[in-house]
Amino acid sequence: MSKTLKSSALNYGLISGISLTVLYVLLYVLKIELLASFAFGLLILLALLVVGFISTAKAKKINEGYLSFQEAFSAFIIPFIIGLAIPTIFIYILFNFIDTDSAEMLKEMGLEKAEEIMRRFGAPESEIEKAMIEAEKEDSYGLQKTALQYAGTVVFAALIGLIAALTMRKKKDV
Repeated sequence: MSKTLKSSALNYGLISGISLTVLYVLLYVLKIELLASFAFGLLILLALLVVGFISTAKAKKINEGYLSFQEAFSAFIIPFIIGLAIPTIFIYILFNFIDTDSAEMLKEMGLEKAEEIMRRFGAPESEIEKAMIEAEKEDSYGLQKTALQYAGTVVFAALIGLIAALTMRKKKDV
């Protein structure tokens, strides 16, 4: 991957990461409950995937319409990795060192939502109680849980990135 393509991908990652961190700060200040929302998490994931596609298209344009599979995949995944890492680190620091009370409040909200969903799907009371006890033990914003969630999200994005790279690649005719 050329220096120009790497630079472009890095810029997209930094811009998206900083933008998402600013969004997290705004939500933290204005309506912290949204940080526990599944829909918000999904929106962040979709936004980062879109940035990956835009970065890949930009890389193809920089490379005069040609892009190897490796270049296409790198152009997709680098902004995703960086764009997700920056707000993930911010949230980890915020909820583990700065405002642990809010982390606990969000955990309680998440538990209530999970219990509500289980009841809606007709789960037996014994299973709900068992699940709630297990979930209560988890450190929702701890290092291990945060790292696993980050890694899982990156793996998911990488699978989409492989498909994107297959469709966006174009070899130069020799």
